Amino acid sequence: MLQAMRELVAEQGYARVTIEGIAERAHVGKPTIYRWWQSKNAILAECVLSGDVLPTPVATDSPTGARYDAIVWFRAVLVYIDDNAPLLRGLVAAAYEDAAMSQQLETHLAEPIAAALREWVGGLADGEGGGGGGISGQALAQLVHGTILYRLARPPGSGDDASEEVFEILMARLGRIGD
Repeated sequence: MLQAMRELVAEQGYARVTIEGIAERAHVGKPTIYRWWQSKNAILAECVLSGDVLPTPVATDSPTGARYDAIVWFRAVLVYIDDNAPLLRGLVAAAYEDAAMSQQLETHLAEPIAAALREWVGGLADGEGGGGGGISGQALAQLVHGTILYRLARPPGSGDDASEEVFEILMARLGRIGD
């Protein structure tokens, strides 16, 4: 059923997907779907949040430096967004309508990314200025999430996108991140 949801979102867009359509594509009855999920939002959440969301940033002691690790991660995020845009757009739309979905998005996506970004800037605590170019870990996370959402909101094939450049400028601004 999860594969049916992924396929239908890619083909039709999240708004046009119905429980009936998912059941038909998965060759099951609607009661089977409702036995496992309470709504199409819940199915979408499981599709995306079952461990296959955005690549998780990992701060390493790489000889190439934390800045390089961050940029490699962000490039992987952009590829993932481009490859899964319809599904991710549906998840974001569903999160606006459903507080439980919004919380899942926060827990499984936003919080892990924010934690790794804070680690990259030398363990900045939320709300602290000072190190990392004077940017708090929370501000850094919001800037990165905003860039991700902007990339996701752009229409397919809409031309040049500066998401990678924005991220690299941000990384350059962070004085404690360097090679």
